[in-house]
Amino acid sequence: MLGNHRTAISHTCDTEALEDALEGACGGNLQVTYRLELRGLATSLWYDAEMKQQRTADQNDIEPLKALTNFRANLQRRKKASDSLTSSKLMEIPEPAHSILLSDIAYTFRDQIDVYTQIDFDNDKHVALLQAAVDSSISKVSNRRGRPINEPLDEFFVGLRDLYEAASGKKAIAEAHYSNEPKTEFEQLIYLGYQIIRPAQNYDAAYKAYERAISRNSQTTE
Repeated sequence: MLGNHRTAISHTCDTEALEDALEGACGGNLQVTYRLELRGLATSLWYDAEMKQQRTADQNDIEPLKALTNFRANLQRRKKASDSLTSSKLMEIPEPAHSILLSDIAYTFRDQIDVYTQIDFDNDKHVALLQAAVDSSISKVSNRRGRPINEPLDEFFVGLRDLYEAASGKKAIAEAHYSNEPKTEFEQLIYLGYQIIRPAQNYDAAYKAYERAISRNSQTTE
């Protein structure tokens, strides 16, 4: 699953630098669950940015949702467990819904298979896991409507902070620097994550965005 999933999103949301940075923070030993969680955070942030760049927000929300709900309907009405058309239909789902779904499949099947082509439609557990992944993707896509402009980035930064602390066992600390360059492992993650949606911005901009996200999150959880 890991190899194929990275290939699938390489032309949309490249997470390799982020993964390498987190792996370095973990001493070169990054658990698969944490790796997939990081990809999910990054892909979700990228998706929101892509949606904002489309011509019409209403149309834009409908198309990914329609593609995913059609695939779910196809999965539910299969008459034969070994129907290979289900697998081929998965690969026909257009971007960005395709990347969102592959991210959820990778996470849902993380302890079961290595690549998505190993999904066994004769295996009831595999089918149930695939249905759960599709439902998760549909929930993510449909819940994007009407979201405050800062919410996707806030979710990414809060999730990144929590993931860093869980994976590395270190406290997530970030500071501003006169050089406008990240100095610590976590600061590098903040910078690389922000570049998903703001590739031309320097570390200072990423740090300020992170501080605002953490501040807003603290206010809502008090």
